[in-house]
Amino acid sequence: MFFLSSSAPALKKKHLYYLTIFSTVLFYSWNNMIFAQVSVNNSALNNLGPAKNIQPKSTKNKKATSISKHTKQPTNPAKISQSKPKQTQAAIPSIPNSPPPNPVFRDPELNVPLHPPASPAMPKINPKAQGNVVVNDQHTIINFKGDESELNEIMMKTIMDMANVLKRNPNVQIYLNAYSHGTVDDISTPRRNALNRGLTIRAVLINQGIPATRIYLIAKGIPESNTNANPDYVEMVRSDLVKDKK
Repeated sequence: MFFLSSSAPALKKKHLYYLTIFSTVLFYSWNNMIFAQVSVNNSALNNLGPAKNIQPKSTKNKKATSISKHTKQPTNPAKISQSKPKQTQAAIPSIPNSPPPNPVFRDPELNVPLHPPASPAMPKINPKAQGNVVVNDQHTIINFKGDESELNEIMMKTIMDMANVLKRNPNVQIYLNAYSHGTVDDISTPRRNALNRGLTIRAVLINQGIPATRIYLIAKGIPESNTNANPDYVEMVRSDLVKDKK
């Protein structure tokens, strides 16, 4: 081992200054191994003072600091704890000795105005109307002339007599089967004429106090058979007679 000292006479003062600071490193290579030995001046080592005890920094503190940076800490925890409402126990309600009374259900008050159906105008008697009446046990036939739908005194009296019968029998309905002459090529005109005649008789019955719900008008038009000599007529059939006929 070789040592260099600052007391060598051949070296200058500048060289001695550097030798006191820097160490001389000698490297020896033997069996692929590198060895180094450092020697310095004793007076220089004494001037450095005692070695400081430096401990390695732990990684746990770094993790704690990094987590604390990302999480927001409450500024004043005491205020947050004070802001929470205090939980108080609710008072237990008292139990009544008897059950509550039963509810009273009242009928709803409906002020709905009732509008009864308007009665049709009462047909007027035309003394010049050509028509006659055929009455039998099964039905009553009111015969008209041509396309007429007006009533004479005899026809009017017969319809009023039927109204009186219906008043005495409130459970009986009346059927008005209306017919009119015509051709097969034009079936609309006979039905319109038959409908006008049936509405005339229906108006007389309603004005005599018979509800419209008890009157059934059927405008058939051209008669299917020649049961009546005159094709222009209205057949009045009571519902009780129809049942007896069956």
